[in-house]
Amino acid sequence: MHIQLDEWAAPREVDLPRAVASALNSRQVASVVPTEIDGRWTVSQVRKVGSLMIDGHRVDIRPKLSISRLFFLFGYAQRRRLWLAEDTRLDSAPDLVLAIAIAFLRQLGVAVEQGLLQGYRERHDSDTVVRGRIDFVEQFKRRPGLASPLELRFDEFTVDIDENRILAAAAERLLRLPLLDPAARRTLLHFRGMFAGVEALPRGLPLPRTRDDRRSEHYQPALSLARLILTNASIEHRVGEHTASAFLVDVAQVFEDFVSVALRDSLERSGGQVLSQRSDRLDALGHAVVRPDIVWQRHERIDAVIDAKYKAERPAGYPNADLYQMVTYCTRYGLRDGHLVYASGEETPKTVDIIGAPITVHCHALDLTGSPGKILASIDRLAEAIVASAPVDVPWRATRSSQPSSAVPRRG
Repeated sequence: MHIQLDEWAAPREVDLPRAVASALNSRQVASVVPTEIDGRWTVSQVRKVGSLMIDGHRVDIRPKLSISRLFFLFGYAQRRRLWLAEDTRLDSAPDLVLAIAIAFLRQLGVAVEQGLLQGYRERHDSDTVVRGRIDFVEQFKRRPGLASPLELRFDEFTVDIDENRILAAAAERLLRLPLLDPAARRTLLHFRGMFAGVEALPRGLPLPRTRDDRRSEHYQPALSLARLILTNASIEHRVGEHTASAFLVDVAQVFEDFVSVALRDSLERSGGQVLSQRSDRLDALGHAVVRPDIVWQRHERIDAVIDAKYKAERPAGYPNADLYQMVTYCTRYGLRDGHLVYASGEETPKTVDIIGAPITVHCHALDLTGSPGKILASIDRLAEAIVASAPVDVPWRATRSSQPSSAVPRRG
């Protein structure tokens, strides 16, 4: 069975196998509830895009944005101009998984055109001839009292470096997805042979950090896409008695990352510093913590607080959750103005004056359907509005900011 869903479409009834309904719920892809008809389900709040395969049933979830715009948001947040070469070609891909695979293969071809990148990697070995340094701790642990063979540590110039391990892992992950078309699979098999001398990444550990320098500049677009693949593609995930494979992207996270990076670029032209996910105590004893998406700081004081929301959050019983949260931020930082940034069409631009407190919440809508240049121009206008609303010398703010700083380190 092949099921087509659309991101944040209106609720609709869909015939689904129970295993598929369970997978959509358990992975928080959508809200799926049974109807009175056996095998028919109401699907709503589809909040991730991509593809899912479970027990031979495929679910494709189309993004509201064009694939090229989604790439622009992701690429800009990663400081990569990924969208330039891929813009129109990506939109012709039938689904997001194939679009990601096509883009990765193109960038992988550029990266390895002149051969695999090489670098130094520390090796451990046993030998009768000294190479590099003797590892005395390991020598005494393994061979106490013996002078030979020796436990050695040495640096080897090799293709088995983290950059190649990440690219090889992404290619392998795509190959194991049953969602891939035959042509892309053949090309991936060709590239896999080039990484024969590269070890697999260790399981269960975060992806290694790599250096971005002139030597590896041609690798960076492929590495960015590889990280996207490894972060969002899962293989053989158990859902009860069933097995699922998926490539799913949280567009809300992509949007929030983009807004954070793009606003940083615009706001810092006006001076100061932009901090993402800063944590501060809400109360004197630190029982509660606030962590806004973005704060703009000048002269060691916070002059603006911004939250990026792909969609307005309206949990049951709290229809204005975003407003409540922003009022809390403004109160904590002694600000008269707070800013909520939504994707256009998800919330109406408006200004909300809070009764009982000198706080105004500005709700902005960012149009993501235009060209990258137009989107960035909108970000610049948003930054100008934020700067214009920033305090100069407000008595109420001065009282609040006279409290001692209570920043706490970010978790995780």
